Amino acid sequence: MPTKALWQKKGFEFRVEFPEGESLTLTSVPKDQRPGSGPSPMDTVQAALAACTGMDVVLILQKMRKTLESFRVEVEPVRRQEHPRVFTRLDLTYYLEGADLDEASVARAVHLSHEKYCSVSAMLSSTVEIGSRIFLNGKAVDPQTAEV
Repeated sequence: MPTKALWQKKGFEFRVEFPEGESLTLTSVPKDQRPGSGPSPMDTVQAALAACTGMDVVLILQKMRKTLESFRVEVEPVRRQEHPRVFTRLDLTYYLEGADLDEASVARAVHLSHEKYCSVSAMLSSTVEIGSRIFLNGKAVDPQTAEV
């Protein structure tokens, strides 16, 4: 079954239905002008990247037998001013907390996600520069200089 985007007859609002039975609503109108709720298609691209790389990092750290107490990934986009307003850069910031986490393990997990496992990152990286920063237990970690 294909994924379907169904126009909701409300401006630019579409209900997206996935083959597995899940759905979500997407719109491209500013939030204060939306007839309903839902992120924009470009917001979902950012969310897909954050969730994909986040899932990889969690799995990799679990395989390393590291205990992750809290974790979030933030995405800061840069887009072209002219149409099509594609992303030119996406900066990911990883915030991890855990007593037995170390800089080398965390940097390696992020590196492996970007370079090997995250399908969304692999797809986007051919046209979008993707940067990353890591904060481990409140302290900045340089992903380039930590042992990977």
